[in-house]
Amino acid sequence: MKKFLSIFFLFLIIVTSRAFAQSGMNLNNLPPFESSKYFQPMATYLGTYFNSGTYYTADVPETFGFKFSIIGMWSVVPDDQKTFTPDPRLADVSDVPPSATIFGNKSSYFLGDKGFFVYPTGFSLNAIPLGIYQFSGSLFNTELMIRFFPKTKFDKAEVGVFGFGLKHDISSHIPLFPVDLAVQVLYNHLNVEYIGDNVDEYGKINSNNFAINVHASKTFMDMFIVYSGLQFESSTTDFGYYFDDPNNYYPEFGNRRQSIKINGENHLRYTLGGAVKLSVVVINADLNLAAFNTFTLGLSLDF
Repeated sequence: MKKFLSIFFLFLIIVTSRAFAQSGMNLNNLPPFESSKYFQPMATYLGTYFNSGTYYTADVPETFGFKFSIIGMWSVVPDDQKTFTPDPRLADVSDVPPSATIFGNKSSYFLGDKGFFVYPTGFSLNAIPLGIYQFSGSLFNTELMIRFFPKTKFDKAEVGVFGFGLKHDISSHIPLFPVDLAVQVLYNHLNVEYIGDNVDEYGKINSNNFAINVHASKTFMDMFIVYSGLQFESSTTDFGYYFDDPNNYYPEFGNRRQSIKINGENHLRYTLGGAVKLSVVVINADLNLAAFNTFTLGLSLDF
């Protein structure tokens, strides 16, 4: 399982470490009011990622059931999530070109009253392919889903994930209802912390993601499933980094660790998908229209 998630964790570790320094001005030199705009798309993406791939059917049996699922995701990065407008408070500059967010490409620069300022570039991403695994157990038409990765050291970084979902099949209370109908509540938490050898080699991500959805499904010939759902979701991420201000441009922030809280732009999601069940093996795919449109592909063992 560690290898399965290592790509995702490596991505987060790079973001939160000094290794993310770019040519010219690096991330450590961004004051909090600018770094919050730089990281905004990451906060939104984390909400999209953790609230994806949580169901392929609304049917929850009354007898005991167990599932193990591996979910692959492909999230498309919108163009408006690749740039932000800088706020050069130390310069009388009326027209500063947009600069890259963490997912963007080209950085901005300008000549101010106190020198030449260069913003960091991003990872130049058009899409993000990642995955996650989850366990589910059900009884009495109610299902508990768990996502768990214990706090683990990756060199100088520590990573931990915990999430759960609780679902109830409400159609089980309605005789002869034409489709299966369920309601689900989700919560996922991610913590990443990087501490290097030097005082400025520090980064932290603390992400909390919440969602509630209503979804319906219909099974044909005991093997083909069509499902759809509407989900309300929200996300909040705390980013920590060391702000290095060698020229003392921002004395109110000083040379010390900073923590910025960013609310993700996650509000509403629509999901449409289908699944094929072959004995205990289930393969599903769906499209999620959300802040980051996301395609998911799942492989499950459903007992």
